[in-house]
Amino acid sequence: MKITKIWAEVTHASMYSNYVFVIAETDEGLIGFGDATLDGLEFEVVAAVNNMGSKLIGKDVLEDQLSVDGGGGGLITAAAASGIDIAMWDLKGKALGKPIYQLLGGAIRKKIPVYASFNRAIRDRTPEGFGKFAKELVAEGNKALKCHPFDGVSWRTPLDDQKKLVDEGCDRFIAMREAVGDRIAIGADAHWRFDLKTALYVADKLKPYHPFWLETPIPEKKPELLREFRLQSGVLVAGGEMQTGAEAVLPLLQQGCLDVYMPDIRYVGGITGMVKMNGVLETYDVLISPHNMCSVITCAASLHMAAVMKNFMHLEYHPAEAPWLREFSDRYWDVEDGCFTVPEGPGLGVNLNLKLLKEHPYEKAKPVRLNMLGA
Repeated sequence: MKITKIWAEVTHASMYSNYVFVIAETDEGLIGFGDATLDGLEFEVVAAVNNMGSKLIGKDVLEDQLSVDGGGGGLITAAAASGIDIAMWDLKGKALGKPIYQLLGGAIRKKIPVYASFNRAIRDRTPEGFGKFAKELVAEGNKALKCHPFDGVSWRTPLDDQKKLVDEGCDRFIAMREAVGDRIAIGADAHWRFDLKTALYVADKLKPYHPFWLETPIPEKKPELLREFRLQSGVLVAGGEMQTGAEAVLPLLQQGCLDVYMPDIRYVGGITGMVKMNGVLETYDVLISPHNMCSVITCAASLHMAAVMKNFMHLEYHPAEAPWLREFSDRYWDVEDGCFTVPEGPGLGVNLNLKLLKEHPYEKAKPVRLNMLGA
């Protein structure tokens, strides 16, 4: 079975984003899907997919080495290589008639605990709006939530000059806790917005309300400050979503900067890269909670990895930003008792409707609210 074509399709996903899907065709009619989404750089990624994918044309799906190297080229090549890698795994699974988790050695778990992360889905940014939306998500079956509440805060600004904004962010988190009670896990994502003093201030304010973690409190280019925060704060610290390979997390691991690592399958080299990253993280015996904020393809790939990770904690997902997203594929996940189920179909277990993708072509997206470096 030979690969005959690899290309990328840019599809409008919501007012905030366009997805970049990788599609790989074979001479026997099988199609593999990947996700190479990188907000704001969609057509640069398309060019990288076309260039890197051309090297695989004519190769045998089951006999040849199909990995592509995105190392050293930044996020654009990392996203393209990751999307291609996911599509290759999808093809291999389909060719063998096996789900990817079986190709990875078999599942430790098939019910995957998830948390709803809703920076892009929420419209009412008041504390009351956060509380109301949290209650709606819990009513849908979610047992864990994550908010992104720190509007306008910057690590470049001293706490005394932005204390009002910081307090407003804490109030949003507190409103969620008061709305849903203590039985629901709630985390907070700071999007690298704090200096050490601000991060410690926020940790002290939120600790009585039991956050399951504080995510990316301090820029990871300052590992010594991040480590100091972890040692002083008394809360779990999560991060690492923007690292593009296993070697990139070593400085953070060696300095003990984080309790929970959040590799993103779209940046670390797809499934092949995530397997490598998982091996490194397991060696250091840290918790793993993959970053997962994109399409059903990313979600499916992340679920297959979550099924086989020994130190797995839980998986992120984002409520659909637009109604047509549920129509793009033959499978979409709704939370059941706080979990998603690993797909059992061959490959990823999810297929895209190429006709519908073309009916939602690229549209210039608005900047994601409060987004500095990630989702």
